[in-house]
Amino acid sequence: MRHELVDLLDGLRGSRSAELRRVVSGAGLDGEPPPPEPDVVEPYRWFLARLGDGVKLTAAGYLPPALVGETMRTLGWDADWIGAATREDITRPVAELRDTARRLGLVRVHRGTLGPTTLGRRLAEDPTALWRHIAARLPLARAHPDRVAGLLWLLAVAAGRPHPERTVAEGLAVLGWLSSRTGQPLDETEAFYAVRDSTWTVFDRLGVLGTRRDRNQPPTPPAAALARASLLHEEPPAPGKVVPAVELTVTLRDVDPPVWRRLVVPEKATLRDLDGLLQAVMGWRGTHLSLFELDGRPYGDLEDDDELGDPRSVRVGSLADGTQFRWDYDFGDGWEHDVRVERHRTAEAPTCLAGANACPPEDSGGPHGYQRLRQVLADRLHPEHADALAWLGRPLEPERFDPAEATRRLRA
Repeated sequence: MRHELVDLLDGLRGSRSAELRRVVSGAGLDGEPPPPEPDVVEPYRWFLARLGDGVKLTAAGYLPPALVGETMRTLGWDADWIGAATREDITRPVAELRDTARRLGLVRVHRGTLGPTTLGRRLAEDPTALWRHIAARLPLARAHPDRVAGLLWLLAVAAGRPHPERTVAEGLAVLGWLSSRTGQPLDETEAFYAVRDSTWTVFDRLGVLGTRRDRNQPPTPPAAALARASLLHEEPPAPGKVVPAVELTVTLRDVDPPVWRRLVVPEKATLRDLDGLLQAVMGWRGTHLSLFELDGRPYGDLEDDDELGDPRSVRVGSLADGTQFRWDYDFGDGWEHDVRVERHRTAEAPTCLAGANACPPEDSGGPHGYQRLRQVLADRLHPEHADALAWLGRPLEPERFDPAEATRRLRA
């Protein structure tokens, strides 16, 4: 499963939206990736094969009119298109096919000629590998908000939900994303346009979205399979450069049984960097303020507090073995953590080595509130059991912890 998907799923599972939790459950992410469907990628395979060793573009940089018309006819797109379909700049299906093929790394322009890349030339002869490649590259968006929107859209399609833009809108709202135009949660139209020019377009060019005349239909099985394969794609670990690192142990105070993690972080990480790494490895969602206390001095990024040290000024590698300090998260609930420098070593990437027990839910009232929540949820006859379960929105699994999952969050 993609590293960037782990945090997203945690946020959706931890939300109070029953619909979002049903989408996550229905996406089939607990199973094996679906088998490739090579026939699905025929539009891209044909386009790559047709380009051959390259096609000379017009002086304006467009495909020759004859090739635009041939593409529309061969792929059957001319039936629903009004007009001559010979100019790429006004023939949207062909323009989108070329643009998405470029963004998928399949074609490139060199000296006025559009041709397959080395990868594209190889995949033109192997549609099964081409299907896998497209699944691995989705969503195409580069900006983080658009990638989140793309992942939400893929989740909805994998779960067979009609109107997947509704899932995008609700998911972005739950995760705290707002419209840059209005400052409000995105509506369904805005959510659709967040995925329109990237992820949605690839599915549309593949012809797997079904008829546009009945948008109430669920996604087709080929669309759901491609979305699920994309979400379940395992990113190969990048060959890491071994760098100086520090092994730390972080333990949440006043919680029994203890919640703790052992992790490795780069020596060059500052306290500001460490703040995000500790949130990730513990399982906090980063929705509250935090600060460190080291050698009796607080460090943090709080406005209007000149007494705080700059967390960028202290690197973890400068701390000696055996150094202990405190990290506080959420001043309202008062979650306090003890952090200890175990030893200096080397590592390729931030890693969670070990740990125990699940992170408490956000806003559960600190150690005392969490203890009470556990007691209430453990007793189905407790008068507050139903309300507590509805507030949490999911079963409480206090002993659940997976170092591999924590490592994915760290590296994301």
